[in-house]
Amino acid sequence: MGGGTLTAGMGGFGQVDRRAFLAALATAAAPAPAFARAGSRYAPLEAFLDRQVAEGRVPGAILALVRPGRFRPDYLATGVTEFGGRRAVDADTLFRIYSMTKCVTGMAAMQAVGEGILGLDMPVAEVFPAYREMRVLLDPAKDLASRPAERPMRLRHLLTHTAGLSYTISGDGPLEQAYRRLGLAPTGSLALREGDAPPPDLATFAARLATLPLMFEPGTAWRYAVGLDLVGAMLEAREREPLDRLFERRLFRPLGMASTGFVVPPADRARFAAAYGWVDPATMTPVDRPTRVDGPDASDYFQRPTLLAGGAGLVSSARDFAAFAQMLLNDGLFEGRRVLPAGIARLAMGNLLEPGVFWQPGPGMPPAGYGAGGSVTLFDTRAADPAGTPAGVYGWGGAAGTLFHVDPVRRYAVVLLLQYLPSSRFPVGRELQQALNQAFPAAA
Repeated sequence: MGGGTLTAGMGGFGQVDRRAFLAALATAAAPAPAFARAGSRYAPLEAFLDRQVAEGRVPGAILALVRPGRFRPDYLATGVTEFGGRRAVDADTLFRIYSMTKCVTGMAAMQAVGEGILGLDMPVAEVFPAYREMRVLLDPAKDLASRPAERPMRLRHLLTHTAGLSYTISGDGPLEQAYRRLGLAPTGSLALREGDAPPPDLATFAARLATLPLMFEPGTAWRYAVGLDLVGAMLEAREREPLDRLFERRLFRPLGMASTGFVVPPADRARFAAAYGWVDPATMTPVDRPTRVDGPDASDYFQRPTLLAGGAGLVSSARDFAAFAQMLLNDGLFEGRRVLPAGIARLAMGNLLEPGVFWQPGPGMPPAGYGAGGSVTLFDTRAADPAGTPAGVYGWGGAAGTLFHVDPVRRYAVVLLLQYLPSSRFPVGRELQQALNQAFPAAA
């Protein structure tokens, strides 16, 4: 997707479990009508949301906007939680946020940095000694032949996708195939292929990952990777607490995020939105009608996963994630309570890449920076692009089209939740940014 920080995470749909697709017996019903609204100051954003439903991309969607200060979000919602359904999308509808989880993990890690539990430039080997003697591939396209690494892997590198790690959704070379053999893949059946090892727990994940070589020297390049999952393992090891409980203590309870977690409990399943795929499972090419691929009646999220994936595992609601966004917009403050020290919050949402390293969001787009689990715009592109952004915007997206960012220039934060796969199927990020530029034409 375009729009700088609105590029979705997890690289789109990745490789899909074809059996999951073939098991879906019915394609989607006709889209539900969009909800009509009148007289709103957010007319461009309402039109953007209504378009997603009117064109049949998703059955429903919701957008939350927050401004600095008290938590008083504005919610714009349209449609229903599944094609042919009757339950309206609202602030408490549950959505898979996939790689937006990375921002949560990043901020939990930065809390630990602020408390001296972790260090931003701490070598990973201080937590996991197996990372002391990493190796680097000689030819990533050829095989796993490698040489000794010259630089240590640091927490900074994991937070910014510059550790030399990879992702099974970032390629299919020898290293990615090795990841699959060891179960080092995104969680959930949609990311699995036949023959993949099941995901292990976080401690085992960290141990197995250390046995494989790196794509490049840590800190020297950007590649979307499992680094935030390894950050979760570091947090578990240092704090001696499972990641889900750690998230609850550090972030979810202080922010009132009662509906966010790795599991959708039985009492909440009625408000869990369905997810739809927009690719052919055999050829992975776009199709004209979507197929339901997860929920609401059956889902990977109905049981606690073995791997608590800090890179992709959470479910959340617009109300909950708006609270997270509000805290970041307020430089770490939420409803009078300091969740992140102000200096740590600004550091986390700033560019943490080493000098000379950048992230390239897309062809023809200016290079960007990267913070704690999310990208950071480095240039103001609004004059040259109707979907441009100011400098300093922090955020990330998820594989099912979800997006969020914090705009410190125009002083708002936005959360968009909807469910379609792959996120690259529609230009939702660019469309949203154009609507935001119309609703917020100038700095406050």
